[in-house]
Amino acid sequence: MKRTPFFMFCFLLVPLVILSSCAGGAFVRNSGADFTEVEGMEWILLELRKGRQTVRIDRDSIGMVGGYTINFYDGRVNGMGLVNLYFGPYTAGPGRTLEIGDLASTLMAALFEPETLREHEYFAYLSRVSGWNLYRGRLELHSSGSEGDAVVLIFEQNQNF
Repeated sequence: MKRTPFFMFCFLLVPLVILSSCAGGAFVRNSGADFTEVEGMEWILLELRKGRQTVRIDRDSIGMVGGYTINFYDGRVNGMGLVNLYFGPYTAGPGRTLEIGDLASTLMAALFEPETLREHEYFAYLSRVSGWNLYRGRLELHSSGSEGDAVVLIFEQNQNF
């Protein structure tokens, strides 16, 4: 019965390897795109992935016309939260890194905020963005939640921009 320690070792090692590959924040896959393919256009938030949960932003059900957008151009980021415009600096670096600096915004009050994603949460996710990717024509911004859990904001290009 000398095989028992070996099988026990394998039994414990495999889950450890799988868990360690999932740890450490959001994984940014390399699509081969350059950040210039992101700049100069407006992106509209489609969904938010937090762990295994996916929150889809249904604009029709909440009566949202232009909310949750983002634009990058010449070191500046701007867009619209739920009802407020925002702007600030950004830096795109090597290896698909992206840092969004301190954001400023207008101070309009919303009469209704959907439970799916509140404006202050959206701004907080943007402030913790660490990477980006273009995947199947969609912009992925890799961020983290307040607990350090991986969050991915997924945008599509606004064809009307």
